[in-house]
Amino acid sequence: MTAINMSIKNGQELIKIIREISGQNPYLCMQCGICSAGCTGRGYMDRSPRQIVRMIQMGDFKTLSSKSAWVCSTCLICTARCPRGIDIARLMEALRVISQRQGNEALVVEEIPAELVEQVPQIALIGGFRKLSV
Repeated sequence: MTAINMSIKNGQELIKIIREISGQNPYLCMQCGICSAGCTGRGYMDRSPRQIVRMIQMGDFKTLSSKSAWVCSTCLICTARCPRGIDIARLMEALRVISQRQGNEALVVEEIPAELVEQVPQIALIGGFRKLSV
């Protein structure tokens, strides 16, 4: 995979790109934590959805290295429960897109063990590739 030249110079530029990709305004978040309370993947994330949104608000580049965006199943519980109407799943998708554009792949075909390919339903593999690769 060839990385798209995506040099993000500062936090404000990162926020701008996230807003463009997601169509969401992270500044609407009031940090109530309802998104994290209902998150089905929270136990597997390194940072809660509320923390990720706060990091986005701060223009923190660590959001791009967080595994939380990759764990997000886009079940939309956070979006449905958000009192401010923020689609947090779209913010997570924006983080995945930026990471992929920088050349980071979460799922590399050559690294999938053959026995796993035989055991896992094909639809799960296809879903993984659609979510985790460019």
